[in-house]
Amino acid sequence: MKIRLSVTVLACLFAAHAASAACVNRFVSRMERPRVVVTLLTGKLTFQEAQALAAAIEKKESAPLEWLDANGKAIAKQYGELKVMRPMPVGCDGKTSGVVMIVKFLAAVPPVKKMFVKLDANTTVEFEQQAD
Repeated sequence: MKIRLSVTVLACLFAAHAASAACVNRFVSRMERPRVVVTLLTGKLTFQEAQALAAAIEKKESAPLEWLDANGKAIAKQYGELKVMRPMPVGCDGKTSGVVMIVKFLAAVPPVKKMFVKLDANTTVEFEQQAD
């Protein structure tokens, strides 16, 4: 009985550790000619960090988000407001939660499969397209 309980506790601890190690960076997009509206789900920023980033961009204290290609070349810059929607329960890099944000880019075509978004001078995140 004690062995079974010990195995169960270890399995739960392993599952909790594995779940906390998962990092989610996904996107969905839609066209609103001539803009691409992208919803980003990321664990790289907490809700509070995203709100601070949006405020800094609004005050011109931080550069707007940039959509980059795989080589780091800019495809488009953020157009308009960065909308911070709600917290997300999955975080990355030791963060306990993430965030859902909506950003518009001036671009002729939407991203497909993967997109790279430069959040600040030191942080570029690779996002995968969310399956329908």
